[in-house]
Amino acid sequence: MQQQDSSHARSSKTELTSLIDTVRSEGLQWLLRRLRYRTPHTSQGRSVHKICRQLIGATLWPTRHLSRKYHPDLMMNNNTLYAFYDLQVAPVTYDVSWFVASAELARRHAGLENIHFVIVPGNYDGFREERALYESAVDTETRRWRLHNIVLPILTFVPSFAGYTLLPSRQHVHQYRTRAGSHIYPELYEPHLPISHHPSELLNINPDSPFAQEAGCLRSPAQGIRYVTQWLTARLSGRKLITITLRDYSFMKARNSNIHAWIEFANRLDSTQFFPVFILDTERTLDPLPPALTAFEVFREASWNVWLRMSLYESSFLNLGINNGPLFMSALNRRTRLLIFKIVTPSVPQTTEEIISKIGFTIGGQLPFATRFQRLVWKDDTLDVLEHEFYEMATNIENSTRLEQPMP
Repeated sequence: MQQQDSSHARSSKTELTSLIDTVRSEGLQWLLRRLRYRTPHTSQGRSVHKICRQLIGATLWPTRHLSRKYHPDLMMNNNTLYAFYDLQVAPVTYDVSWFVASAELARRHAGLENIHFVIVPGNYDGFREERALYESAVDTETRRWRLHNIVLPILTFVPSFAGYTLLPSRQHVHQYRTRAGSHIYPELYEPHLPISHHPSELLNINPDSPFAQEAGCLRSPAQGIRYVTQWLTARLSGRKLITITLRDYSFMKARNSNIHAWIEFANRLDSTQFFPVFILDTERTLDPLPPALTAFEVFREASWNVWLRMSLYESSFLNLGINNGPLFMSALNRRTRLLIFKIVTPSVPQTTEEIISKIGFTIGGQLPFATRFQRLVWKDDTLDVLEHEFYEMATNIENSTRLEQPMP
């Protein structure tokens, strides 16, 4: 009990310090604007937020009910879940993968046939207002590019995908909310008090429950697999495809890949058995290739096309990299095999142990929905760690493959 009180005290102190730091760096007005449109991270905060949404929904229910009754064009499709990705609170990153997988679980739980995604613009030039440091690195035009080239393609990765609507303005969301009725995700979504998905929805799943088997529901498009197969045909020559996804970004450099170690790792692989392919950070793809990488195959197309990226991951013997959005997207596909290193970076506020725990990860643990060939490695990407984890997993995969082969 004393330990719990101490832990709570440390958490409260950290949150207070975070608020003070935010006021200092962004200003009080920014903080007040953001608090209204902030998805709570704590269970208590999410409970209060849920009650507020319930009250708003109850207030608006008569109006919505009458609108559906007297306006046939507002009648919902009884077999469709409407999933609202609200850019007032949701990030324009690969984190949308968690939203899509959670929406798919909600659809299955409700017994509906398909999902229609609704992209709701934020009030800040179509997005949410970010910290000044983030804005300087990822401005609204960059986010607009990511919306069309990352977010929208990922929506198609569930077989139940029935389409999406990219609303021209925030005002248009109300007719879709009315049309959706109770078939909505996130739960009790209200445009007046929007909420984003939270990774804990998947990270808190009981590993032994049926939902754990269903969480890895993302799938590559068939045409993407065909293109990747075509690309590999002239290159693979019977070897096992190994992908290495690099993070090499100017924002939060401490989180970047240990590129020297990865190149040395690839150099030491048996080239008669393994075919390493590097996937560059998108922000570096148009730059000249580092000399140390010229000896390796680089699949630049995957950096720009999310469909090809997921198809490459699904076609690979094993996918490797550090904590980044693309690999966690891959982890939500049960057909992929992967090792993700460097989960924690203590010097980066967004990836400290405390923040990772708040998100829902168990420090030192595994994803509750992971297959036996999907593993988090809670160590930095040094050469010895890379080789140890790789060969251990490769052996497990090969042994499993031999066991699954029919007896002669």
